[in-house]
Amino acid sequence: MLELVWYLILPVSSMDIREFSFAQSSVVAMNASSDISLEYAISRPGSALIDCVKSCAQFSSCAGVELCNTTPKLCRLWDREFPDHLTNPTVPQCQRFPKTLRTNHGCSDCGCISSYESWPGVKTLTVNGQALSVPCYQSGTYWWTIIQRRLDGSESFYRDWASYKSGFGSLLSEFWLGNDNIHVLTNSGLTFLRIELMDYTGEWRYAEYSTFLVESEANKYRLTVSGYSGNAGDSMAYHNGMSFSTYDSDNDLWTNHCALTRLGGWWYKSCHEANLNGEYANTQKSNGINWNAWRGFFYSMKEVRIMIRRP
Repeated sequence: MLELVWYLILPVSSMDIREFSFAQSSVVAMNASSDISLEYAISRPGSALIDCVKSCAQFSSCAGVELCNTTPKLCRLWDREFPDHLTNPTVPQCQRFPKTLRTNHGCSDCGCISSYESWPGVKTLTVNGQALSVPCYQSGTYWWTIIQRRLDGSESFYRDWASYKSGFGSLLSEFWLGNDNIHVLTNSGLTFLRIELMDYTGEWRYAEYSTFLVESEANKYRLTVSGYSGNAGDSMAYHNGMSFSTYDSDNDLWTNHCALTRLGGWWYKSCHEANLNGEYANTQKSNGINWNAWRGFFYSMKEVRIMIRRP
């Protein structure tokens, strides 16, 4: 039985059980989901919240709980991060309590985190003594750190050098993790790259690279990438050895300005074979989210994930 800590003095909006913390994130309308692994009524005396989170803490796959204001109260255990909340005042309402580690055990990559939390989502790594929030994702047998994601065009990737340096967007949606962070991660050993691409038919393809390094800002985040395998074709080899460019920092080899013309920030050469930070849904030649080896320069990918892990 896991030990309950301080539950007599904690407010109802949060609950801690040993190494896990449960803090209320939202109140939503109750709805059915295949991601709910266990659902049960709590009729015995005592705190329904304590009962519910104790159940979640005992399952490594549990990502959080919902406590619904039915009679008796209903505890629902989720096996993934909560989806977007629904609003419907005519049905019972549920308080959401995501489960998080109170410590990351000094983990510097998502593979380590997965030993303690077996569900994907935004986690906190410790890299060079500094905390860094990243999305962790499981693909195949490996856990990956996502450094870029394109989903729906909700975020503009036509950004300046400072934005690409520090990162932008939402880790729950579209984002760029930041060139400084990507440099730190690859410098700490996360040097195996996987790029996943989805077209508008729903087909996914991937490209993996056994070597991926991004140098520091002093070296203009110069890219080293090699060792391709996959089924999407190799569109990154062309960019090997290139510095990063944005519309206000031109470091490509073209007589013109690739980042300004191709509407993104990237390791442009003259200009690109891959343009994964291009403009969403733009099908003009070379201006969209292009992967030339698969769909060519006139096709903009619907979804992209760029991920790294230790070899």
